[in-house]
Amino acid sequence: MQHYFGTVAGNQAIIDGKQIHHLINVRRTNIGEKIEVSDGTEAFLCKVQSLDPLSIAVLQKIEEKRELDIDLTIAFGVLKGDHNELIVLKGTELGVASFVPFTSERTVVSPSEPEDNRILRLRKKAEEGAMQCRRDVVPSVSAYKSFEKVLAIPADVKIFAYEAMLGCDDGLLNIAESIKKHAHVLVVIGPEGGFSKEEARLALDYDFQFVALGRRILRAETAAIYCAAVIGSAVEERR
Repeated sequence: MQHYFGTVAGNQAIIDGKQIHHLINVRRTNIGEKIEVSDGTEAFLCKVQSLDPLSIAVLQKIEEKRELDIDLTIAFGVLKGDHNELIVLKGTELGVASFVPFTSERTVVSPSEPEDNRILRLRKKAEEGAMQCRRDVVPSVSAYKSFEKVLAIPADVKIFAYEAMLGCDDGLLNIAESIKKHAHVLVVIGPEGGFSKEEARLALDYDFQFVALGRRILRAETAAIYCAAVIGSAVEERR
């Protein structure tokens, strides 16, 4: 079933011009066809009543639970190429609530402005991913932050992925299984070159829990997706 984001007012749902184009010209939706519309907090089963002008009737609220029981933030060092988009797209599918791209000592990409076309592209990917996997909420993508500002983000559980912990017993799954419902969880993933020792020491000052991600060194984008998958799975298994 097609899924869109918009507003719900009484028994009518409203979507914007870009999504109208997708509904009418791309998906070639027919009158009478049922779709889903999310208002950013919950989703509704709707029916297309007419196409010109577009009219969408709300039939009922969808009770199916789709969001994680935690607020999961993935902060990642800005990567080269389209690897940032992969993190956002796949993270969205896995239930991540927000993404925070940051610059650090070893990031190769150095944005000159807090926001640029890459950030806009990441936000578009978040919306596309949320529509594809029928989420109730479109994850947020922040402007670029500095490494220290990321460390200062308040969270109930703060996880720092660090390759120097390879082989330790305190793995991500052990932490994930102890996360309480409704907790805000912040996971920080480094860029291609990882974190420096100085950055790791700074993370300790901010009370992060250090973890290795299995027995092998993962690429930065794989590490972000791995964290989202392990934490999300641990949380959902407790339902």
